[in-house]
Amino acid sequence: MDSPTLSSSVVKAVAATVGFDACGLAEATALTPEEFHLDEWIAHGFHADMHYMEQYRDLRTDPRVLHPGARTVISVLLGYKPSRRMEGPARIAQYAYGEDYHQRVKRMLYQFISSLRTHYPDFEARPCVDTAPISDKLWAARAGLGWIGRNTLLINPTLGSYCFIGELVTTSPADLYDKPIENRCGNCHACIDACPNKALTHSSINKLTHSTIPLLNARCCASYHTIENRAETLPPQIHLSGYAFGCDCCQLVCPYNQAAPARFTLTDERKAQLEALADADPATFKHFAKHSSLNRIRHSQWLRNQKQQET
Repeated sequence: MDSPTLSSSVVKAVAATVGFDACGLAEATALTPEEFHLDEWIAHGFHADMHYMEQYRDLRTDPRVLHPGARTVISVLLGYKPSRRMEGPARIAQYAYGEDYHQRVKRMLYQFISSLRTHYPDFEARPCVDTAPISDKLWAARAGLGWIGRNTLLINPTLGSYCFIGELVTTSPADLYDKPIENRCGNCHACIDACPNKALTHSSINKLTHSTIPLLNARCCASYHTIENRAETLPPQIHLSGYAFGCDCCQLVCPYNQAAPARFTLTDERKAQLEALADADPATFKHFAKHSSLNRIRHSQWLRNQKQQET
């Protein structure tokens, strides 16, 4: 059975009705060396102990390996900027204020597929949200949804970098594919200057355009250490800036983020729950984290990260 040809305008309209803030379509061809800099990042050891990043290179570069017969990658964004920020001695990165984004975005992607089938009954796609080995940021950039900023995150002109990314990888071709947009960071280095551990001082050169490609050194990143680092103690030189899970330092100063609209209402009740976690026992922490991105760490890491603040 032939896969239906998708109307770009119909796909984007359906994405909006599902609740996504932006949608773009890119042809499912392999990422080019000018786009894909994972090999250099790993060669520098900037992935620290995240050895899983060394795996599935072919899937990360070519969606046709991930999903045989793929013709189109449909990228979607969902903004998460909160209406206000939590306070207290154990702050949490803003993306983790609400429900675990893996669960929320995956649920919306399945709804997206179901809604598209009302227009294309034979439509088939594989939904991805930060779990399958696909280069989310690069596909969103190729689909014209933003550019890779100096903080190494996708920056959307409206949402800034406060956005979750998801994809539908489908065997259906599209009538029109979006084009990448230009990098609009200009001479701004606010994110680089704001990082307390200088994790954003490294870069690569795009040999085709001679432009600078930012590289994050995870070994110096507070977000990496509070989440991915499983050691009993953290390097004493790492500054967490009040964060016990993740870090927002490079995002808070971005002009695009400061101008971005709020997309998540942090209620009094939720704010109080987040701030009370500083004193949570293992059972309370586990219960709260079950449907939160906090499920990425154990209670022992949560305590370790808070202890780091005292050193």
